Amino acid sequence: MPSTWRGWSLLVIFLLLVVMGIWPVIGWINQQTLLWGMPSLIIWSYLIIFACSGAMLLGNCLLRRRHGADPLSKASAGERDGGTA
Repeated sequence: MPSTWRGWSLLVIFLLLVVMGIWPVIGWINQQTLLWGMPSLIIWSYLIIFACSGAMLLGNCLLRRRHGADPLSKASAGERDGGTA
C-alpha cells in the first residue's frame, strides 16, 4: 500500500483509469453519435490511451528515486571503478 500522498494520488489515478475501461462505462459511452467524424467509442479509447500515458509519465516524475537511494547505482559505480560495491 502507498505510504505517501504521491503514491495515494497515483493509486487513485490508476483506479480511475481502470474504471474508465470497464464494461458499464464503455456501454454508456458506446452510442451512435459522431464526434469530429469518429464514433464516440473511438474518442473514448484514445482518451484512455493518452490518460494512461500521462499517468505513467506523472508516476515517473513523482516517484523518481534520488541518486543515492538507487540500489543499482552503487553496484554499477563499483563495477566501473573496479572496486566492490
